[in-house]
Amino acid sequence: MDEKNKKDRIFVICQIAVAVLGALAILIKGNAVLLAAYIPLMLISIPTLYFNYSLCKWENKWHAAWHEKNPCDGEPSDFRLITGKIGEWALFIIALILAVLPAGLF
Repeated sequence: MDEKNKKDRIFVICQIAVAVLGALAILIKGNAVLLAAYIPLMLISIPTLYFNYSLCKWENKWHAAWHEKNPCDGEPSDFRLITGKIGEWALFIIALILAVLPAGLF
């Protein structure tokens, strides 16, 4: 389990580095208006990608506690985990597109 945590931390550090480089690209091109969309997208997508399983489990526990007579343990389904990842990656990619467009790479 320690190896997986190490890989996850390295991946998050890489995502943060890419986010910082994207913000710098926006600032260098002088399109600071795009930062109003870029920063919230990155601030949402990076933590939710890292904590996807925990957020899905937490959401299931709350739903079970409020809507079921005998609440379950909150184990998320594969479908919920995958749809969460798709949405989170979509936010991350949209933010990167915002960063790349003003940098003249498209």
